[in-house]
Amino acid sequence: MSALDCQRGRTRKISKWLPSALCAVLLVSAAARADDAAQFTASVDRNEIGLDETVRLDLTLTVASKNDAGDLQVPQFRDFDVVGRSTSEQVSFAINNGAPSFKRTTVTSLTLSPHRAGNLTIEAARVNIRGGTINAQPITVRVLPAGQAAPPRRQGQAQQQQQIDPFAALDPFANHTLDPFAGVHAAKAGDYTLKASVDNDHPFVGQQVTYSLWLLARGSVSSIDKLELPKMDGFWTEEVEAPTQLVGEARVIDGVQMQLFLLRKRALFPLRAGKTTVDPAEVEVVSGMGMLFSRSAVKRSSQSIPLEVQPLPPGAPAGFDPGNVGSWSLSATAEPLSATVGQPVTLHLVATGRGNLRDLQLPKLPAISGLRAYDATTTDKAAIDHGQAGGTRTVEQLLVPERTGELEIPALAMELFDPTAHEYRTLRTQPIHLAVSPGTGAQGGSPQQAQNLLAAGGLRPIRLKLRPASIGAPPWTQPWFWPALVLPPALLLLGLGAVRAQRTLSSDPGQQRVKLAASAARRRLRGAEQLLARQKSGDGKGIEFYAEIARALSGYLGDKQSISVAGLTRDELSLELAARGHSQVTIDKLISLLDACDQARFAPGASSAAAQEAVLQRADAVLAALDGAKEEAA
Repeated sequence: MSALDCQRGRTRKISKWLPSALCAVLLVSAAARADDAAQFTASVDRNEIGLDETVRLDLTLTVASKNDAGDLQVPQFRDFDVVGRSTSEQVSFAINNGAPSFKRTTVTSLTLSPHRAGNLTIEAARVNIRGGTINAQPITVRVLPAGQAAPPRRQGQAQQQQQIDPFAALDPFANHTLDPFAGVHAAKAGDYTLKASVDNDHPFVGQQVTYSLWLLARGSVSSIDKLELPKMDGFWTEEVEAPTQLVGEARVIDGVQMQLFLLRKRALFPLRAGKTTVDPAEVEVVSGMGMLFSRSAVKRSSQSIPLEVQPLPPGAPAGFDPGNVGSWSLSATAEPLSATVGQPVTLHLVATGRGNLRDLQLPKLPAISGLRAYDATTTDKAAIDHGQAGGTRTVEQLLVPERTGELEIPALAMELFDPTAHEYRTLRTQPIHLAVSPGTGAQGGSPQQAQNLLAAGGLRPIRLKLRPASIGAPPWTQPWFWPALVLPPALLLLGLGAVRAQRTLSSDPGQQRVKLAASAARRRLRGAEQLLARQKSGDGKGIEFYAEIARALSGYLGDKQSISVAGLTRDELSLELAARGHSQVTIDKLISLLDACDQARFAPGASSAAAQEAVLQRADAVLAALDGAKEEAA
């Protein structure tokens, strides 16, 4: 065998093990960079038991490294005996954006029997890991005398919790009624399956339906491109969860290990009754890490979801508004409760809960004798609580007492429909009593007596001492004044005109508009900032502010990138921006900002200065991202 043949053989051997060696190096380096944070928590299946019953304590340890086993230290329980112990473990491994992620969850379950009745404390357990110590929280359990069962509701909850799998929190469908992968088999699923699910397919009008989009993957997933959600006609939608990174959960189907990814979760509020269908969503899945493996993209579509929206049941009370659907609470306060005649009193009417905050209608204050009422202002603070949309609506109204004595703000009532209990409810506030005293300027025990400061000698007339002064000829009567006054501005205007004309002749108007697009948009944002300052001082309108923000963004897209926002739908605008090299994150932020401006302009309500400042900061950041992406593409 020649030396050349030996060299070729060694080259073939190296080419065989080189990819495997590089993969191992990548996996080890990625694992070293992985998040090594550990979580350790404690929970019980029941907070109230009998002396002759037991309580289960679950100690859950979650680590992100295979080498971190942890040393569990169980305390010496003072008021309990350990009568049972078991351990379960779940391990998941996924490749997200080309980097592997590992997660291991170990649950140690202890069955405890109490020594005595009363409020007993389960001492905190701890785990030693990587040279440090993590302590769980202590838990208090109420122990009733022997033979005395817990209340029926708590007992039912305890029986239900005893049957819960300790890994139910890791199951993404633990809180969903409809699992889109319930009937999926590994042989028919393929490498990538896109499914949509809803938690309620027979909602009432105005009741939230949680729409979730899932990707079940057998192969690797590097990224998600061109996610297109259905238009959701007939629904008011709120974003619940929009993951910016792919985080997979392990799922075994027919013995095959797969990864489950949540792509989007939205709250849908049906606007009208009847049968409707949520159209399919589409997504492009990119696989391969781009270095050792070739990248490929496949398109997948979800199934359509039929819904049957039920009308609100008959028997609605008088004054019920169809937008008041959900679980809400109502309260009213006034400040101050003791005032003088003419001193303003602020009434706060607050509704908090879950439902469609946009359609919520709060009761209006009737006319009250002795109180002059001004226009109310409304402030909304949206929130997402455990996947349910809702928030707080606050109505502030200024009241000015016009007479002394005790005045009463009557109780206010709000009718609503609770879709969970399937019943109408009436929320009432408590009446508020105001103590109004005479003004501090009243005298002689007569609060109605007027005070004339001039007649009482409180003010005196101003006396001026005038002296004669000599006045010379004014300067404008001199012959040199007017030429000297006109000549400098004329020369300045002439020079500016010559420079402008030269620039106009030497530059392309289109290129000039593109070059000045960013500065023009910045000027509009500064104008919006001035409008915000005027509104803070009471001389401005929120509608003008949001209109200026929308003009700044639309004008930039038209000048810089030749995109007419007014002539495009949101989906078409997203496609145009994606074609010009903008990231999906920037596109989503821009569209969300434009929607917020449109809602504030065409559905005006109270908008706080803090909310407008947040919108101004978002617009500045989106403009910087658009301009930066354009320069990099150029």
